[in-house]
Amino acid sequence: MTEKFVEILTIPFIDSNMDEFMNGMIYPRLMNQEKTFVVTANPEIVEYANEHQDYKDIIISADYITPDGVGIIMASKWLNQPLQERITGFDLMNELFRVADEKALKVYLLGAEESVIEAAALKVKELYPGLELVGYNHGYIDIKDDTLPKSIAELEPDIILTALGFPRQEKWVSRHYALFNKGLFMGVGGSFDVLAGKVNRAPVFWQKMRLEWLYRLIQQPSRWKRMLALPRFVLKVRRLRKTVQRS
Repeated sequence: MTEKFVEILTIPFIDSNMDEFMNGMIYPRLMNQEKTFVVTANPEIVEYANEHQDYKDIIISADYITPDGVGIIMASKWLNQPLQERITGFDLMNELFRVADEKALKVYLLGAEESVIEAAALKVKELYPGLELVGYNHGYIDIKDDTLPKSIAELEPDIILTALGFPRQEKWVSRHYALFNKGLFMGVGGSFDVLAGKVNRAPVFWQKMRLEWLYRLIQQPSRWKRMLALPRFVLKVRRLRKTVQRS
């Protein structure tokens, strides 16, 4: 399958839809036990990457960067390179669980508070009894320590999901990637909180109105500082749009 990418503020996003991405790109790599690094990026991550070169180098090294966030989709339209659709970390996580359930793949969960990861693990076992949950661990770890990743690698998981929040989750993957012989690695941010029922995902109406960010902010007011990246991102895209139009 020919893979197409669209660059948004120097970050290359895969131009695909969920069905095409999962069945045409991810599924074959899982079945071939091909190591894969997926980053699901929103405007906050793009802004952070462009301000921190070490982090930018990490996410650009990923096999795929998917557009997680309506801001990325809107930006692609403003730049006349419209991406097909959002591929969110939460939805992609559940698609991976579905494939793991069907093919009896091994899954490892890393991140969140201890009570949250335990509840999330129980939910995964309940919803996807066919997959093999080989282990899980809370996210209060030293990401530089090799002890835990070495023990995870010995379990030979097919899918490793890290909910450490950016940039820690991608830094953890990058630092320990070489320890693993196989596996799909993906940071999922606060997805375990949603899975465990600690945080509710925005209802479909809010998603369709492109207000998922506001719904999340209402539930987690402490995120307001992170939300300041959104207007900066929009301003940069608008400036780039004017440059593109003049050229």
